[in-house]
Amino acid sequence: MTLDKFYREITAKIAQNGIKTAELDAKILIMHHLDYDLGDFILNAHQDIPEKQQKAILSDANKRINGQPVSSILQKTEFWGLEFKTTQHTLDPRPDTETLIEAALKWLNHVDYTDKEITICDLGTGTGCIPIALLHELPNARAVAVDISKEALDVARHNAKQHKMSERIEFIQGSWMNDLDDYKFHLITSNPPYITNQEIEKLDIEVKNHDPVLALSGGNDGLDCYKKIFFNLKKHLNSYNRAFLEIGQNQLSDIMRLVDESTLLYQGATPDITGIPRVVEISRGDK
Repeated sequence: MTLDKFYREITAKIAQNGIKTAELDAKILIMHHLDYDLGDFILNAHQDIPEKQQKAILSDANKRINGQPVSSILQKTEFWGLEFKTTQHTLDPRPDTETLIEAALKWLNHVDYTDKEITICDLGTGTGCIPIALLHELPNARAVAVDISKEALDVARHNAKQHKMSERIEFIQGSWMNDLDDYKFHLITSNPPYITNQEIEKLDIEVKNHDPVLALSGGNDGLDCYKKIFFNLKKHLNSYNRAFLEIGQNQLSDIMRLVDESTLLYQGATPDITGIPRVVEISRGDK
């Protein structure tokens, strides 16, 4: 069977289950098993696909039909133009989180840290996608990546090694900032869990059944992790510097209230591509 015909069949098979990304999913699975890039995929449209690869692709297509995300099937995904290993112990990096990278880089460019070593701390690092993406853009930066999960930190270490960042990242197993001793940073980042316990039951099957609940649940009000972060933020954030945190839809007013109650200073919010406030910028509120 030719690649073109097989691609159309796999796309139709996945689409029958109501999956809107069927064309993209089929293309990614085929390219993975044939070790093709997009150019190869186009140029070899009329070449036959070996039966062994057909069976492997069909097997993965059936996993996709049953609700498993492509990134989970292949145990890798792309973020900020970089490839990251993912496992059942990590939240898949999502495009929304690139808004955080953009906001942080915009602030750093404004304050001009070009000739200074920047210290970054990423809380609940998961795959390590946030600090690795920032270090990729900031050759004069170093980072500390914190996660309570040993398994997640193992994945983050793998990704740091893959992108030649191991020498520039320190990994700490701990809960938020409880194990950072006297560390201080120019930039603190986090994509904390912010989904309420009630909302988790309503999530799409590919999220609810394949992402770690620990990386999703923000407690009854979705704010538990922000409260813990804000409690220690002044201790670990250098004067006049910034924290950038991803937030959920309709959470901005609650986050602003928590910031004020913590005697921190809300500096603004950055919307994602749909216009929803996605990242909040916070400072210590120094006079």
